Amino acid sequence: MGNLLWGTDLIVRIQEVFSSSWYWVFELFSYLGDTQGVLLLAALTFWISDRRLTYSLVGIVVFSMTIDLVIGTLIGLPRPEDPRIIVWKDEFTSSFPSGHTVLATSMWGMLATLNWMPKMIVAIAVAGVMLSRLYFGVHYLGDVIGGVLIGVVLTVAYLRMLPTLEDFLTRRSFKFFQFWGGLIFVAVLVAIPFAGDSARVWHVMGTVAGFIVGGLTEYRYIRFSPTPISRTGQSFKLLIGLGVLIPLLLVPLLVDDQLVLEGLLFFAAALWTLLFAPIVFAWMRLSATPLTSRRVR
Repeated sequence: MGNLLWGTDLIVRIQEVFSSSWYWVFELFSYLGDTQGVLLLAALTFWISDRRLTYSLVGIVVFSMTIDLVIGTLIGLPRPEDPRIIVWKDEFTSSFPSGHTVLATSMWGMLATLNWMPKMIVAIAVAGVMLSRLYFGVHYLGDVIGGVLIGVVLTVAYLRMLPTLEDFLTRRSFKFFQFWGGLIFVAVLVAIPFAGDSARVWHVMGTVAGFIVGGLTEYRYIRFSPTPISRTGQSFKLLIGLGVLIPLLLVPLLVDDQLVLEGLLFFAAALWTLLFAPIVFAWMRLSATPLTSRRVR
């Protein structure tokens, strides 16, 4: 059993079954447990449901990534090493747990638990992320299974804490979020010279900065609220929104190693998700709130 969970034979076998032609398939699956998946789910929940669900999603992302970082730092398990393995990705953090799997399980799992996302789709997304991490040769089977278990525990814990957290945040003024958002934004700017050569770090920094600027600006001036529309209208809204968002998320595949540009693209994707797309939807009367300048004190 130990050899199955922490051995490399399964990784080698998976890479033999799935040739290099499967790389982009697994790359897309891997995105579902990464910053791209966060942006995709933030867009869907914000454009279709409401800001409360989107903010809850952001909360569980921060929660799960923090716990994953703490566990990984404490355990410090080396990545799989075997001359038979093709390592498609350069990873420098602990092998256990699989951060992609933890994040995918927690954020997709939360939406399934709240009956917002079909459980079958969530199961396929999480299974695809798990398999992709093995295919890339960066995790053992035990890492991804552990990631699922940790993600499930974090989801249950977060949903139990959520009412208290929401009550606390709803009592805060807009200036409270301005202050902390501004502080985090400055921290991102200060961290730029130390970001290194990790594309994922640049993606996260760009997304965080975009969420802060876009989220605060939208809440103060736009106050987007999805309006009940026909299925055709909903599909039209998604066609417009995803028609811009998805290219922004996929362009980094074509500009590999252009880290600053990749960070800016994720910044733009976050701005589109929380600010510019809602402006377009409000202008097209696909929002319950008209497009007017509405300041929040």
